[in-house]
Amino acid sequence: DDECIADGDVSQDDIVNVIDIVTTVNYVLGTAVPNEEQSCAADMNADSVINVIDIIILVNLIIES
Repeated sequence: DDECIADGDVSQDDIVNVIDIVTTVNYVLGTAVPNEEQSCAADMNADSVINVIDIIILVNLIIES
């Protein structure tokens, strides 16, 4: 199943936490390049762009959990 699920688990360790935020920030800054699964997980609003909006959504997801 190749369906993209933007669950925020960018580090792919089955836990959504600050590591996923840091990793996503690195993608936004261009200091790291995501693979297809990481890109999918980081694109929280499914607009095909990883940016600060995705970081805000991810932070809110973690705070609310």
